[in-house]
Amino acid sequence: MSNLSVFLKGKIGNLFLNFEHHFKNNGITILYGPNGSGKSTIISALGGFINSIETRIIFNGNELHNLDKYPLNNRPFGIMFQNPILFEHLNVEENLDFVIKRNQKKNQNKSSISKEYLIEHLELNSLLKRSPENLSGGEKLRVVLARTILKQSKYLLLDEPMSDLDIKYKAKLLVFLKNFNKKFKIPILYITHSIEEISQIGDQIVLIKDGKKIDNGAVSDILNTNLFGDLTGKFELSSVLDGKVVSNDHNLHITTLDVDGQKLIVPGYPGKFNNEVRVRIRSRDILLSSSRLKSKITENELEGFISTIEVEKNSAFSELVILLKNLKNNKNIQKLRARITTYNLKKMKLSRNDTVFIYISSVSIDRQAYQSK
Repeated sequence: MSNLSVFLKGKIGNLFLNFEHHFKNNGITILYGPNGSGKSTIISALGGFINSIETRIIFNGNELHNLDKYPLNNRPFGIMFQNPILFEHLNVEENLDFVIKRNQKKNQNKSSISKEYLIEHLELNSLLKRSPENLSGGEKLRVVLARTILKQSKYLLLDEPMSDLDIKYKAKLLVFLKNFNKKFKIPILYITHSIEEISQIGDQIVLIKDGKKIDNGAVSDILNTNLFGDLTGKFELSSVLDGKVVSNDHNLHITTLDVDGQKLIVPGYPGKFNNEVRVRIRSRDILLSSSRLKSKITENELEGFISTIEVEKNSAFSELVILLKNLKNNKNIQKLRARITTYNLKKMKLSRNDTVFIYISSVSIDRQAYQSK
């Protein structure tokens, strides 16, 4: 497993960077923050492109900040920047082969990730003989991603890799990256402004603002925090639930998930039987009741109890964090954040530790990153 510790301090333009973090040695870590907060600068520093600030980078026990010992082409990172560039005088296949040949010249071990694997899973076969100038932005992005992976790096750094993709193909690539990470055990540091992307593939998340780390932790935990809400706005506050597919109804085009013993019906086909699925639910799309409703107003009814109540000042709203009831009696406790009016909070006389029933309409469940059927 790869082990990465980073410390960066210094002024770059108008930004004063003071960032320190020990990254997880597996999974996908999201680096999230507003424009100008230093996200791309951190990736550039890891790649050795910035040497005007105090830098300490330790990877698997080796200090990489010495550019003489670890020049740009000898770092363990595969980097994909926001504006991907291909060799214009080479066709797509030649662009891929260039990386393979360069690796062979460096006497690297036999490649663990084959060109054929990437051509199949990134659907590049029809593009191989085309020149970069004849590729769309999304097609070029897929080729650059394949070329980045073919470097056989020990850590991938991806700076907003989905920015030029439509929703349908973005869904496929998100699934590809998640499966790739699990199959080859190569950790990924991933920059994005998309909450949908965060909720679908992120394991850990690091929040950054004005060049400083302000929070970090599991995606399912951080998405429920006020700090994250401050960066995104209360309107986008949401929760992530993990479940397993128990059935697909191809007549009604819905899927039923098992969420720790409770059922959640979602639209479309996010996975096959027994697949693990993650769904995002906005806080403003949750309805609460202090008692079970006799007439079901939505497809979904979940049960939990109130963990915290935050009454907003100078606002009509309150935020509630709810711990979902676990009917499987394991240690897993999932959280939902609900945004309701303070009027409704008082009307139902809700307090901490009260049992509540949660009603969620399937149409409100975010499914932008579902894998297409």
